[in-house]
Amino acid sequence: MDEFLKEVYVSIFRKWITYQTSEYYTISESENEAEDALILDSPSAVGKIIFHEECVIELSVTNKKTDEIEYYLHFRMQTLKHAVCLFHEMVDAIETYNKQKSVRILLSCTSGLTTGFFAEELNNAAKSAGKDYHFDAVAYGELTQNGTDYDMILLAPQIGFQEARVAAVFDRTPVATIPSPIFAKYDTSACFAFIEERLGVEKEKEDPMLTMPLKKASTFSDIVLSIGIIYTAHHVHLHYRVYEKQDILTYGDVIKHRLALVDLNDIINMALMSCPKIRIVAIAAPGVTMSGVLTLPSRDIDHVDVVGYLKNLHPTLSFELDNDVNAVACALYAIQNKVQTLSFLMLPRNSASGGIGSLVNGHLIRGYHHIAGEVSYLPLEMSGDKNELAESEQGSLEIVSKTLVSLVSILGPEEIFYYAPNVPEVDEVHEAMSQLIPEEYIPPINKIGNLKEYLLFGELMIVVMRSQLPTTKVAGLKEFCD
Repeated sequence: MDEFLKEVYVSIFRKWITYQTSEYYTISESENEAEDALILDSPSAVGKIIFHEECVIELSVTNKKTDEIEYYLHFRMQTLKHAVCLFHEMVDAIETYNKQKSVRILLSCTSGLTTGFFAEELNNAAKSAGKDYHFDAVAYGELTQNGTDYDMILLAPQIGFQEARVAAVFDRTPVATIPSPIFAKYDTSACFAFIEERLGVEKEKEDPMLTMPLKKASTFSDIVLSIGIIYTAHHVHLHYRVYEKQDILTYGDVIKHRLALVDLNDIINMALMSCPKIRIVAIAAPGVTMSGVLTLPSRDIDHVDVVGYLKNLHPTLSFELDNDVNAVACALYAIQNKVQTLSFLMLPRNSASGGIGSLVNGHLIRGYHHIAGEVSYLPLEMSGDKNELAESEQGSLEIVSKTLVSLVSILGPEEIFYYAPNVPEVDEVHEAMSQLIPEEYIPPINKIGNLKEYLLFGELMIVVMRSQLPTTKVAGLKEFCD
């Protein structure tokens, strides 16, 4: 599109926004003179639209109650229709958080009884004080299956020793133990002050970006845009990096409530602005990926031709689509030099089945029709319904341990990694496996936390492997990583 037309569209779009009216928000110019921005203010959330140079527009929604960014993206103006669609998505996010009247806080103790009394006191006090809080309470044994939908989790002092474990399970939710003096007196005012203090604490520190020098970097010179898709309980996160050999040229993140193919195109357009020499776009996504087509029934994605759609928009670029678990497995293999056979299991929170990625002598095992690692088809005998088991820590531990025993029996990897928020303790996995298979056959087991970096770097590693296929039949990571 002509740059002049893009500038015209941006001006029209900006003016159009100022004419919008709603019962949920008011529109005003930003008071910050250093930025060209419009503010959509509402009781529970604030939206911000920043207009940058080169027709780049940034949209964000921040939840006032939790100070969390609930919606974020930036795109380069292409068409007014697309820009208006993204604006309406942003407004939907604002309206969603305005309809959610309260910050939801879950209390937990051994039986749920004492915290139930305290929750009732807190709700009454919050109503009297005009605090926008709502409190519930559950027994500790029910915390895993109920905690996902809350903005904060508070533990009674008597189970405070479990705080680290609960924080590992709910890695995106603030978790704290109520101080004993507050809990003993049911001191609601002091508890409110404690909550406000804890909500303001940064709760997640990300791992450093992963990089790994390539031994044969001179044989791989293409600049790669790596995109990773991660679903959480309420959002879809799209993370991206642009790599030139081992160097990261640019990076960014998008947070939305649902995924659309056009979101991938927006990321590509933004990346091309700063890195016009990108030659390959590689995407790691959950689900079954084959020949550029993605299937993910749990998100109503059925045989969607992702690569075909993007190739039509960017015919000069090469596109690759891979399974997210395979990408993480490749990253884990690339950053170590101890073993030749390695496997990675991912079991998302409250999920009855996950996936396994495995490398043997540096070669990724995909299998016939890319079925390798689809563990949902394993005929494992469980103590109860798998969906019900997945909602508890003990049930998730059973799923993970029995799945890994099957993996050890069939493949015998030298090292195993896993990501399963409901299973925080590696020692418990080892102990459960030892009840099913002699301990001498159980390899070292490790748990990983931050999927994002492994996902993006691993997708780059898959590109490196695949780039050698035309010249050798057995390309793998072993030859390219220190």
